[in-house]
Amino acid sequence: MKIRVATRGSKLSLAQTQLALNEIKKRHPEVEFELVIVKTRGDIHQDKPFIMIGGKGLFEKEVNLAVLEGRADIAVHSLKDVPSEVSPGLVLAMTPPRASPFDVLVTRTGAKTIWDLPSGAVVGSSSARRVAMLKRVRSDLVFKPLRGNVDTRLRKLQQGMYDAIILAEAGLQRLGLDIEYWRIPPEVLPPAPGQGILGIYTLYNRSDILPLLEEATDKDAMIMARAERAFLAYAGGGCHTPLGAYAWIEKGTLYMRAAVASPDGSKRVDVVMEGDPERPAQLGVDVALELRAKAKSAGITL
Repeated sequence: MKIRVATRGSKLSLAQTQLALNEIKKRHPEVEFELVIVKTRGDIHQDKPFIMIGGKGLFEKEVNLAVLEGRADIAVHSLKDVPSEVSPGLVLAMTPPRASPFDVLVTRTGAKTIWDLPSGAVVGSSSARRVAMLKRVRSDLVFKPLRGNVDTRLRKLQQGMYDAIILAEAGLQRLGLDIEYWRIPPEVLPPAPGQGILGIYTLYNRSDILPLLEEATDKDAMIMARAERAFLAYAGGGCHTPLGAYAWIEKGTLYMRAAVASPDGSKRVDVVMEGDPERPAQLGVDVALELRAKAKSAGITL
């Protein structure tokens, strides 16, 4: 059996795709794979801010289109890049084990934490969530946009364009990069929904592939994905809303932490709730509705 796999062509995308395919290979060594490399708007316009090139679905739509048009059988995504609504006919069919959901600070000045950076230090990030949440604790820092793949971002840091940059820990782990960084506590910077989770999508009627993908699914990762995807669907706000949320399982209980801030970081509200891992979407909805209510009371637009 051969499965055609739609993916982006960046080093990180290919590494993530290989991780997902390895999980399938563990259970079905006879399966062969053919990569279908797709270039997305986000890949082509790396010099422009997200808001200028369309926002939602920058790294997702063209990859899924390969499946919808029959050029590929499955699509591999970093789940944080997938909007709450995907094209009809597609289903989230597999999640490998989750990597770290957290963000990290990488510096070139020897600073170990966000509090060690000197006033006026330049921090690179194009994420509204990261910028607003960190402004909340360090309003004296200067935040400047940062695009490009992980290697490009690290190179810009070393060239002195920034004093520090914010990256997803999962990306560094998956690329096997041995660099020093500080994991930012989720109480300071809650992750993007789906960060650290790989989502494999296929057509809902692919009865030949769906059982194979289900076998290779990490059940805990799928529970967390369901909770966070439901939260994203009900929380409201656009792709440039400073919104973070992540779920985790502890001693058989499903938990979720979520937060939203005003763009300048002057206001922030948080919600932490627990739920039933058998009903992860319900927890996601409950947290989203509670966060919306608290945001409205605090004068934060969602």
